[in-house]
Amino acid sequence: MLRKLQYICLVGSIGLVGADRIDLFAGHGPFVLTPFLVLAPLLLLCSLLSNGSRGIFRLTITPPVRRQIPFLAASILFLLLSFISIPFGLDPERGLVAFSGLLLVAVLGYCISVQILRESEQEKLIVQSVTFALIVYVIFCIGEYIAWAHGDFLDPSQRGGSWVESIFAPGTLSWAPRLGGFTLDSNRSGFVLVMFLALIDRFVVQTRYTQFLRYAIALLVLLTLSRSAMLCWFVYYLFSRTTWTRLASRRAVAWLAAIAIVCSLVCVAYQKKINDLVEAWEIADLVSARMSMDPGSSGESHILLIRRGVNTWLTSTQTMVAGIGFAAAPKVLGDFFGDDKHGNFHCLYVTVLAELGLPAFVVLMILLGYPIIGRKGTASCIAAIMIFNVSYQSNLEPLFWVILALLWSFEPRDGHKLRSLALASVVASHH
Repeated sequence: MLRKLQYICLVGSIGLVGADRIDLFAGHGPFVLTPFLVLAPLLLLCSLLSNGSRGIFRLTITPPVRRQIPFLAASILFLLLSFISIPFGLDPERGLVAFSGLLLVAVLGYCISVQILRESEQEKLIVQSVTFALIVYVIFCIGEYIAWAHGDFLDPSQRGGSWVESIFAPGTLSWAPRLGGFTLDSNRSGFVLVMFLALIDRFVVQTRYTQFLRYAIALLVLLTLSRSAMLCWFVYYLFSRTTWTRLASRRAVAWLAAIAIVCSLVCVAYQKKINDLVEAWEIADLVSARMSMDPGSSGESHILLIRRGVNTWLTSTQTMVAGIGFAAAPKVLGDFFGDDKHGNFHCLYVTVLAELGLPAFVVLMILLGYPIIGRKGTASCIAAIMIFNVSYQSNLEPLFWVILALLWSFEPRDGHKLRSLALASVVASHH
């Protein structure tokens, strides 16, 4: 019975890892109590009780868990640097609260990764978790569409509203709803979907059902209408060896050629109707508004925030080394976000530089960069994470730590090849 409860909690923790539209406090608590924050600690409690009932309180360190030890050390160092910056920062009180959240999601994320690695039937676990996640995600998308059709949408300037509005009201892009499923921010929902895709590719063999899941994830990413989410998905496949292997096959080339020919014929035959439809739906204006760097556009705002972050980091020697303090960005971004305590530089790398300083930035680069060098099959997922965080910040997302910990557990690359590569680099530098 305890084992079943533990497995259910693990499936729920993975499937609802990004479900911040579900607040178990119903909006009356000091923070958003997501299902993950309930299920993940309950999972750990069940694991301890299960081991205790068998008289075993020691953790069996398998090779994948052992390979996570350097990740654990680097993560502790990053968290330590984050904590040290708080007393000397611009907003120690806010920094302490935000650090508590970071510490909680990082610890729970790592523990979930260990539970996944310890599971004997990993393929079954991931398939059931992602299936559960997508079912709940689609239910919320349907609810968001219905809410949008009735004129309800997210408006940060307004507070209150009915329970249904607070759960299902979607964000909008011009006239269109941005369907983010169980995640409030459609950018984050796209990141969560791509990380689900990474879990499938790592732990599940290729079947028709998993191919269906991949197509479903691709469609849901498009429905977010998020530039960051689509770029994250595209880069994931761009750096995937499996993608290029499939494209190299004759069947794939034939299908791509057939699709290109059909699309070209349709465009030529119905060019006028397509142009009229584009004008009627204002698609060109919608796309240009998202991609434009003109004053007041989304792209220009991101650039200004990044510039502000770099200038903040360069303010003095102290800020270059120790930053302005963890979560202190709102203190220097009042002209952008007003009194919003969640304001940030919209770039993880710039935020770490400005808030925590150069040492923490170096540790972050090690956390993200080493798996590409030292672990097999991590390039596509790391590339997706890194590109997403150019215009966003996912370090407070539990799935960020789950995936990163799992990537460090992958099989190591051939050691003698790495040494040969390093030796060749040294010899080339001397010549």
